[in-house]
Amino acid sequence: MHQTVKGYTLSDTMMISRRRAWALAIVAAILYTAAQTIQLALHIKDIPVAELYLFELPVWLSILAVSPIVFWLARRFPLFGPKAWRNFLAHLALANAVLFIQFMIIEASRRVVIMPVVIRSGIASTDAALKYARLDADTSLLAQTWIVWRIYVVFFLFVYFAAVVLYHSFRYRRELNATELHTRELQTLLAKSQLDSLRLQLQPHFLFNTLNTVSSLMSRDVPLARRTLARLSDLLRETLRDTATHEVALSSELEFLDVYIDIQTARFGSRLIVEKRIQPAALRILVPRMLLQPVVENSIHHGMRDGDATLVICIDASVDAGSLELKVVDNGAGLRNRKLVENVGLGNTRERLERLYGIDQQMTVDATASQGFTVTMRIPARLAPQPIEEPREREIA
Repeated sequence: MHQTVKGYTLSDTMMISRRRAWALAIVAAILYTAAQTIQLALHIKDIPVAELYLFELPVWLSILAVSPIVFWLARRFPLFGPKAWRNFLAHLALANAVLFIQFMIIEASRRVVIMPVVIRSGIASTDAALKYARLDADTSLLAQTWIVWRIYVVFFLFVYFAAVVLYHSFRYRRELNATELHTRELQTLLAKSQLDSLRLQLQPHFLFNTLNTVSSLMSRDVPLARRTLARLSDLLRETLRDTATHEVALSSELEFLDVYIDIQTARFGSRLIVEKRIQPAALRILVPRMLLQPVVENSIHHGMRDGDATLVICIDASVDAGSLELKVVDNGAGLRNRKLVENVGLGNTRERLERLYGIDQQMTVDATASQGFTVTMRIPARLAPQPIEEPREREIA
């Protein structure tokens, strides 16, 4: 299956890039020939500029003609690595052969193409111009190539090695980009694997705690235990749905939390009150799946007092300066002279936020001996794509 970009396959895109590179190279050769012609015209006054240009043009186009050979040799004998010196000596020998071929192409194109065009078109109309056009006609192609090679070989050796170095620079840059892309892909896969592991760790932790709640209800109120199992079924369905997605809209996360609160309310009755203060703009912000449930669970687990005392949990959500702030505050028992230790729920939540948002997130846990917990989370405010998921009907057994 071919990868496509705007209707083109990857091979088509590469072919288009090569064609553009060749087109740019030809344009560069034509413009450089013009610059060279201007310099020649300053010294050769009696030859038409057009004639000088046409005779100079094969020189720079011939570089393009032999460049595939040069690039193949550069790939075959790299100038960097353990065999650099040996390959350099090989290039010295091979470069002379390539340049001889190049000069032969130059002289052949001048004799077969340029000279007839210049003479028949009338560009060379004066004796000096005609003499310049036929200057080397009496010398054989091989002999003239040998003469030109001896004169210009040093200069074009520099051109040859410049092309080799240019090839290596492009090649190493491409390999570096491929390595960086591969590294980023590995980092992305690693981060996704770690997020999946964290979520899978959270799911059984949540499940076992909820089953304990159902178990305690079975001895007191069987119908309520059945309804609680139905809520648990809703939770499991939501937990397992779209498991590859790590973020949902806050509105969906609050729906999920409502079902969990229903289960806990079945257990604690009027002793548990959950209040929400949610800005409408915050409902469409993306948050990690199962973000609030472990934080609320932490408040219930550590905040529920003995006796008939009521535990009030307040959930605030607001958007400010491009960030979403979520705050979960309870009036529970607090630490009770114990040291604050983040359990699976809070520790997992903190690590997931770090994996997803890096330095753009913040999570703080404030707790006192008798005034409950305050968990504050700040993450980037990114809108969930439309349409927003509609509330789903819950099945009741």
